[in-house]
Amino acid sequence: MEAQNQDELKLNVKLWLKANNYSYAWLAEKCYVTETTVRNWMARKVIPAAKEHIIREMMKELPLSLPSRVQVTEETRVTLSLDPATRKVLEKKAFAQGKTLAEFLADEVPRLGE
Repeated sequence: MEAQNQDELKLNVKLWLKANNYSYAWLAEKCYVTETTVRNWMARKVIPAAKEHIIREMMKELPLSLPSRVQVTEETRVTLSLDPATRKVLEKKAFAQGKTLAEFLADEVPRLGE
């Protein structure tokens, strides 16, 4: 179960870093480890509990921001260009809530401005 939770956490961390234009080096500095250590965590190693806590807290304090590729064409229409990994993460979250990706995004995008 821990590995599955870590896999989901790692996907979310990668998405969060990319969306906020943060690097592994930035995350390493915040966790007081080397960039190589962060790369190992993201690739195959388990993130230690204390470091996982730091990362989760940072993700709460510095929420996901909309990617720069977001285009608002009118008040109720938003076009997102998602890479396959990001789309997979978002589809998984949508499915968990019993929603389509479009329904999920329609509910979540307004919250990003809060």
